[in-house]
Amino acid sequence: MIAMNRRILAAGVLAGLFATSAFAGTHTLLPATPTDMVPVALQAAPAPMPATAAALAGVDIPRPHAEHQPVSVSWALPADAPVNPVPQPFARASREYWTDVSATEMQRGVELPLSAPGAVIRVSPGDPKGGRLEATGVTFRMNGQTLAGDRAASTVGDVASLRAAGMAVPDASLVMQLRPELGAGPVTLQAPNASGRYVVHVFEPKSPFTVTAKADRDDLLLGQRLHLDVAMKDGDRQRPLQAVGGFLRAPDGSTTLLDYHANTDGSFSTDVAPVQPSSTPGLWELHSFTIGDDGQGHAVRRDTTSVFAVATPDAKLDGTADTRRAGRHGIDIALGVTVDSASRFAVSGVLYGRDAKGRMVPGAFAQSAAWLKPGERRLVLRFDPSSVRGIGAPYELRDLRLQDQPAISLVERRALALRFDRP
Repeated sequence: MIAMNRRILAAGVLAGLFATSAFAGTHTLLPATPTDMVPVALQAAPAPMPATAAALAGVDIPRPHAEHQPVSVSWALPADAPVNPVPQPFARASREYWTDVSATEMQRGVELPLSAPGAVIRVSPGDPKGGRLEATGVTFRMNGQTLAGDRAASTVGDVASLRAAGMAVPDASLVMQLRPELGAGPVTLQAPNASGRYVVHVFEPKSPFTVTAKADRDDLLLGQRLHLDVAMKDGDRQRPLQAVGGFLRAPDGSTTLLDYHANTDGSFSTDVAPVQPSSTPGLWELHSFTIGDDGQGHAVRRDTTSVFAVATPDAKLDGTADTRRAGRHGIDIALGVTVDSASRFAVSGVLYGRDAKGRMVPGAFAQSAAWLKPGERRLVLRFDPSSVRGIGAPYELRDLRLQDQPAISLVERRALALRFDRP
């Protein structure tokens, strides 16, 4: 941070500090694009669950410190800095699935489809004391033979060794990697001494079959819609899925079943639109459970999880921006903010300008934060002289973001917000 010439300024960013007449230019923000996230109507942020109620509910709610001191920061960016004002949602290819089974099912035998040799199978009991299993106490039936777990596995791991290796596993978990020479196909896992319930996790590191659930965004406002596509691949080739189901889980643990529809290319899709805020902060989760086949009549199971953030639109940029020179060749951009719920809000953006060769390049990043009460307020992006030394007019303000910091939520984002010739 020091090497990037970062300067922290703790004054001059309170709402309303600069009068409009003091600025050299008054502007209107550019129209939002379909990829921008802009509130249509404001909604009061939900009151946090009282500490006593949270304790009775067994919910651990983080209590962020609501700092009231205004702060501003800016630093120069290299001309080739990778700046992506339209974030791409993360999507991970899954080679795993889970199944929740009872003791009766475990005693009778649970069928697990395997699409490749060398699968890793983890059995986690709901009761770490009464449900603990040992490798010698389970059997695998596959390809016409029955083997005890310790003979079927090339590696057996206990909780201590797995955690030492950096894996987060539940207490009393039993993890076994099957010997590659046993092959693939359906396998039956049986535990005569099972007690209680179990979660069986199957991971196939050598399988060519993967399922990816890709959302069209990773953050949205209450009432906005998220689209999710779920597809299976065999290496680089797409294969059709036979069925997909799943649910949406809110940070407070509440769930909603989802309806998926089949597409002509063999993938499945669903749309979700959270309309009620969660009583606890955190990310929302989309859990998808899929069934396909390997082209030879053998089932391929995969589960995948996508996460995204949902924000209550308790503030929005009002569309006005005033610019002026600050200090010796610095630039201030005052942005109007309409606030519905008192909170600490932060605005950030990347200032582009012409370099010595006439190219439009990223020049500086700035962020300002202050505690704002309900009403028409302002936050000032202050680009100090050292941060904008390498660029000149015309300027563009890109990747403009408005955040509610205590709620840890993004309430507005614009890829290209403003163009101006001179402060």
